Amino acid sequence: MDTARGAAQAERSANQVACLRFLADADEARTVGAISEGTGLSRPTVHAVLDDLLETGLVEAASPATAGPGRPARAFRFARETGLVAGVDLGPRGARAIICDLSGRRLGYAELAPERKADLSLIPRALDAAAGSIDLGRLRAVGVGLPGVVEADGRLRASLAMPDLVGLPVAELLAKELEQPIVVDNDIKLAALAEQRGGAGRGYSDVVYLQIGHRLSVSIVLNGVIRQGRHRLAGELGAQRGMRWTRNAQRGQLVWSVRPSSAEVLSAAAAGDADAQAEVEDFCAQIAGRIATVLLVVDPEVVVVRGGALQDSGALLRPLAAAVEQELVFPERPPFVASALGREAVVLGAVGNAFDRCSSGIYGVHDYPSPWTHITHELERTTQ
Repeated sequence: MDTARGAAQAERSANQVACLRFLADADEARTVGAISEGTGLSRPTVHAVLDDLLETGLVEAASPATAGPGRPARAFRFARETGLVAGVDLGPRGARAIICDLSGRRLGYAELAPERKADLSLIPRALDAAAGSIDLGRLRAVGVGLPGVVEADGRLRASLAMPDLVGLPVAELLAKELEQPIVVDNDIKLAALAEQRGGAGRGYSDVVYLQIGHRLSVSIVLNGVIRQGRHRLAGELGAQRGMRWTRNAQRGQLVWSVRPSSAEVLSAAAAGDADAQAEVEDFCAQIAGRIATVLLVVDPEVVVVRGGALQDSGALLRPLAAAVEQELVFPERPPFVASALGREAVVLGAVGNAFDRCSSGIYGVHDYPSPWTHITHELERTTQ
């Protein structure tokens, strides 16, 4: 009896997901006949599902987009505006926040610099700035990205970038203040997830993400899931005692000679500056051994690299791929591709992670897939 009841519930949930996905992808109201044809479900089943979804508020009755003579058919639309999901990328230099509706479409975005030192108070301020006139009372979940080792319960265990937050139960504190479910994870891991789901790694299950900015960071996605490891240390290569990525790494920060930042060095190299090109090539030769080790352990399908502006990516990708090739015996190796999401990768990963982790609470429907396509679709690919 329990088995039969469970099977019936699973079928009901699957039918709800099918109808809701069909309506979520539509830009206008759809009739029962159109929903039946689009989902392959019978009309009576569609009617029953819509009754359930109307009760949850996820669907509402609306006028059909086209109407013929006689009594118009009933039509329904996905009420995407009834709920909001947010993401925040918090770092020592400020915060980025994004607000999405239930279909993953972007409604608001903001970047804030700290008045003094960045701390948790910057998160609600960034959300308010992103929301503008949007009512945050409709929030259903918030995802947060932080630099450092983040425990499964949202506590920041270690961070060179934001040491003042170490030991704080970040998820618990924010949940009390915002009165919403909060999911917290490492910023680079969230960037890797976003690139795998809707960026340069889309279509691949196994992705290595390499970020070269103020510091050098690595994250891994395997079988479409962030690789955390038993102690949440997967990818934390800088945690090896005495390990320095390069000669110009000082307490995890990269210090360059020809220009102040990696982005400026890469831009100069792309423009033909010989000194910048030499420094980039030397840098790639130094990190190639570590990257090759990661590739041999993971054997990914693709390596997504973020470093500087998209138009300057060749100045990094070419020497990096060549240097790694010199470290490998076997000819098989993954392609090195430029990040498609750039500086927004973390905040997009944060909001997507909130959709992933809080799906049932957000929609009230089991197993509804996160709207990654819409989350990443509106990003201008040239913005780095």
